[in-house]
Amino acid sequence: MKILSLTSNIRKTYKQWKLLQEIHGLCVERKWLECISLADKLTSVQENDFFGLYYKGLCNTELKFLEEALNNFESALVNLRKNKFPEVMDEYEQETELRIAHVFRLQRKYATALKRLDKLVNKYPNYVYSYKSKAGIQVDMDEMQNALETVNQGLAKHPNDLELLKLRNSLIYNLTTQ
Repeated sequence: MKILSLTSNIRKTYKQWKLLQEIHGLCVERKWLECISLADKLTSVQENDFFGLYYKGLCNTELKFLEEALNNFESALVNLRKNKFPEVMDEYEQETELRIAHVFRLQRKYATALKRLDKLVNKYPNYVYSYKSKAGIQVDMDEMQNALETVNQGLAKHPNDLELLKLRNSLIYNLTTQ
């Protein structure tokens, strides 16, 4: 009896995984509404499915349904923290926090975005994208000196990151020619 239950669980998980692959493909193809529809199907089978909520957040961001995207990402984070293997999900936590900060940036809620990124930098100091995003927001706010400091913090962890190096050069040029 237990073997049948295990086989059934494996089949269910495989179906969910196949559906997730289809969702990912739709997201890559930028078919946002179809992607949301399948993600809804994924979360209807398992309401705390991190990936279903995450992909809905991505699609809603692209569709500029920013409040809905924030709700999706926040729900995804809650479910991520319930995972039996949280260390496996660190990468997804970083990416989701970055996406939340991006949505706040789109809403021009820069202070809130920076707070999220500061927490991300403190928890994951080697996550290079948090430095890039934070510096980008500081540039949006015309805080070039702060952006340069953020870039230098990122370069201390990732000295060969070409994007950070280019941004630093651009900021130095901007600061020295004004």
